Amino acid sequence: MEFRQSPVHGSSGAILNCCHTALDKDKPGILIALPFGVPVSVARAAFEKFEPNFNVVTWESRYILNLEQEFSGDEKMTPNEHVGDMLCILQALEIDTCNLIGYCSGAGISLLAAKQYPDIFTELILVNGEYQLFKKGHTATDYQRSIDSFLPVVATNRKQAGFIFSKMAEISEASKVSPQTELDRQINLPFSREEYLFRYAKNYMAYRDFDALDIAKEIRQNTFILTGRKDIHSSMENSEAVGEAVSGAKKFIDDNGNHYEFCRAGSQTLDEIDAHLAGISL
Repeated sequence: MEFRQSPVHGSSGAILNCCHTALDKDKPGILIALPFGVPVSVARAAFEKFEPNFNVVTWESRYILNLEQEFSGDEKMTPNEHVGDMLCILQALEIDTCNLIGYCSGAGISLLAAKQYPDIFTELILVNGEYQLFKKGHTATDYQRSIDSFLPVVATNRKQAGFIFSKMAEISEASKVSPQTELDRQINLPFSREEYLFRYAKNYMAYRDFDALDIAKEIRQNTFILTGRKDIHSSMENSEAVGEAVSGAKKFIDDNGNHYEFCRAGSQTLDEIDAHLAGISL
């Protein structure tokens, strides 16, 4: 299956790399909110899974990977701006309503979008969400603690970003055991270049104090929340907490699933989402 990619003008001046399947007016839509800073290719398995029955759309979050667009560090990168980008994409593709899937940090943005625009985002699916709940007393993974310790320093200025990037490269080279898989490379893209890292850190700071639980309490759409017991990136407990906050939410825990099942063809996570979507359309 071929990705169709095109630039879309997002909110407040951002140029977005949008990707979608061939659009069929007779099919319902799915918008996938990916983690901040990952390429659209991460969604390939999901596109292939859902394309037979849905128009599938995703995009790369504003500024981080688009080095052709200048970035001073003062650009708007708040959750509300990301939601605005979602609306711009749907308008550009002439999609009025759709199912919304949020993965990792994209799950937090999807919560906000669903709360603000319930008539547009009619069904909500949240996968291995990164909700920043560890800052509010919930379980934190080692990964979350590590990210939260150094990204605020990276975001200070480009000089600090350059210094930390060089140290990260030294550590990575010294500890390298085996070559990265293609999925590893895609997921870690924000850490592969100094400029990516700086932009990613700026975005992180705009998301750092996101209040997912208060937003979750106001969700009225049918909501399906998926996580995995072996997710060492975003805590399973955090997803469960959001699931408790959303009234009537359906939940699925993959006993053997880690953070990346959404990206893997044939995963139980994708099968569960497909079955859930099929049930909605009956």
